[in-house]
Amino acid sequence: MPDWVVEDLTRERVPAAAEMYCSHYGPEDDIADPEYLDYEYYQNPAGPTLGELAWNAAKQEAAGGYALVTVNFRVGGKDDVGFHGPNSMTRADYRKQGVYASVLHRAVERGEDGKHCLIYGMPNQNSYPQQTKNGLFKDLGAIPLYLRPLRPSGMVREYLHSGFLSTLARPFDGLFKPGEATGQFVKLTDENLELADKFWAAVKDKYPVMVVRDSVRTAYRFLHIPRRKYECWYALEKGEPVAMAIGRNMEVAGIQCAMIGDFLYLDGHEAQARALLRKVMAVLQEQGGDMAGCLMLPNTGESKVLRRAGFFRCPKFMEPQPFRLCVRRLREQAPDEPDLMELRNWFFTMGDYDVV
Repeated sequence: MPDWVVEDLTRERVPAAAEMYCSHYGPEDDIADPEYLDYEYYQNPAGPTLGELAWNAAKQEAAGGYALVTVNFRVGGKDDVGFHGPNSMTRADYRKQGVYASVLHRAVERGEDGKHCLIYGMPNQNSYPQQTKNGLFKDLGAIPLYLRPLRPSGMVREYLHSGFLSTLARPFDGLFKPGEATGQFVKLTDENLELADKFWAAVKDKYPVMVVRDSVRTAYRFLHIPRRKYECWYALEKGEPVAMAIGRNMEVAGIQCAMIGDFLYLDGHEAQARALLRKVMAVLQEQGGDMAGCLMLPNTGESKVLRRAGFFRCPKFMEPQPFRLCVRRLREQAPDEPDLMELRNWFFTMGDYDVV
């Protein structure tokens, strides 16, 4: 018999879950912080989290865990509710004991209550086999990572640890400046959150399947989240928001990356979207970003704007991990509903994935 049992994750056990993540990732990782996990799981305005822990009572420690965070969706012109599975882990001492399979299947069973449309996630290479085993989740395909150098000298210094080569690369920095951003731009704050609602009302049916991006979600996901500082900007045309770009700097493979967590625009306003992208890249570059990155499906208008702004598709061998969207449908598809299991129907960025 295993020395652990699967239990529902309660708020009181969040510190134990954070300690488990800390044992693997170290204290610098966000999910190793109890305050961050409590915010993600129990302060979510979309609804409660369904979490499972494999609990060792004798040692008073978590052996593994999996959580389903509630997310509001827009599907085929209608509002719906689903789940995102952002965090999962098996503690090193408990591997090959069936821990992950147990917490995963228990959470999925609880999610199949008829009230939710789907579960989605981007499992790492350790979790992927269990999620896709026997068709539990369907792999819809990979979402490309787009990259754009901002400061080659910084990339060389951080990645190669060479001050000499960094100096040689400095003359090329000017070639990769984002360029002048002309237009009316507004930084999102608690005082002007209505911009998010106006923009979402205008753009919410641009793609068949989208995570809701209203003021409530934006404030929860980007403005008030612990440990992270996002730059949230909107482009205005005649006083109305027509494009949105959100990003922050983070270290990836030793390089300071200006990651664009969300980027979306209203049809007919590609010029404003590109100008806004330049604006946010310039802000993040000033804060130390040396390379910009963004996840985006290639069939979207946003990917075309990214490419026109100098982004290129990252070769697979350079990706920090595969970005494969895995989905489990929780109820039968309605006749007038777009196919949730077709990747081209989705609009998906890093902000939906939660890693950035």
